[in-house]
Amino acid sequence: MRQKNDAARDLWAQMFERAAADVNATMHEPDEEGEAAQRELTIQALREAGWSEAQIERRSDADRLHGELETANSPGVGPGLEYRLKHLSEPVRMAISKTGDISHEKIEIAIDPVAGVSASLTNVIMTDEGILSVSSFLFRWCGLVARAYTRTLYADIAHWTSPASSPKDDRRLLLKDPALIRYWFQIFVSFSGTGTHVLVPFRPSSPTEFHLFEQVAWAMEYFTIAHEFGHHVLSHRSVDENPKTQEFQADAFAAKVCEQLEFEPFPLLSNPYTRTGAGASLMLLALEILRAFESPDGNDAAVAETHPTARDRIAKISARNLMQPKQLKMDQEFNGTVLRIMSAVASVMREARDAGGNGRFKDQGAASTSRNGDESH
Repeated sequence: MRQKNDAARDLWAQMFERAAADVNATMHEPDEEGEAAQRELTIQALREAGWSEAQIERRSDADRLHGELETANSPGVGPGLEYRLKHLSEPVRMAISKTGDISHEKIEIAIDPVAGVSASLTNVIMTDEGILSVSSFLFRWCGLVARAYTRTLYADIAHWTSPASSPKDDRRLLLKDPALIRYWFQIFVSFSGTGTHVLVPFRPSSPTEFHLFEQVAWAMEYFTIAHEFGHHVLSHRSVDENPKTQEFQADAFAAKVCEQLEFEPFPLLSNPYTRTGAGASLMLLALEILRAFESPDGNDAAVAETHPTARDRIAKISARNLMQPKQLKMDQEFNGTVLRIMSAVASVMREARDAGGNGRFKDQGAASTSRNGDESH
């Protein structure tokens, strides 16, 4: 039975109370009429994306399985958010337990009632306990990036997986689809400007896109959570240690954990984005683009002081299986495809941002009106 982490719970209760009282806290205000209207809009969007009525009903049934915890560390943040974090954390804990390490039992999970994209580990001083918290819109971010990535890949799979093309060819292909470029741009503008998805139109995955989209999103989330668990398991508690070295170590730990989650979220379908670490690469590269949008000069200098570059981290992730040639080849192929796609996206986003993208990529769709952290993909 997992031990009660009283110190971690007490500390988080104090932190949460202060954060929740902030005027900008992402606390959920129940609105039955508004939520009913949102459900109708979602159903209509699914129909337009090609879902049958039976498929929509099955999807709705699956969504209803996401509930609330009996005892939540972050009550009132958003429907099912802490439940989802717990659901994601349990397989990570099980993978860690298989090594004989039980230090993960000293970690409490929580939702930080703030906008933006973040995950962090807070060590509780004078104890061996810790708090793993993620921002309210982390899962929404992963879902949107995964959806945009899936659509970019599916636009021409042969091209993106071919070793013969060049960055110029990649960029040229992406520029052929203004609607896709606009979608990417809306994601980065929305999260850099508001920390939420509010400016991104709701365009659900089609039945064809669904399985890959879910695999990619879950792979991003698993890596993010496993990375923070890694900091705790590896005892990264000293401020005197090299922070970049710690990041590399936590990445390696998370990549190994994700290898054991190969059949998530679909038990009978192998997920190459968890197995190869490509989900990690996508998360790192997307965040790098977001930080450029958030910075007035497009320079992520503050993060660069404590974190290695995304490319340096990806190089280590994709080369970790040097003694397993077949797996190494697969790792490099999937991570290479992610790197190619996101390099092209970064190039086009940089140009769009510099040119005043709102004028160039005018939004023709209706923006999402959700004001809370309901994070279902």
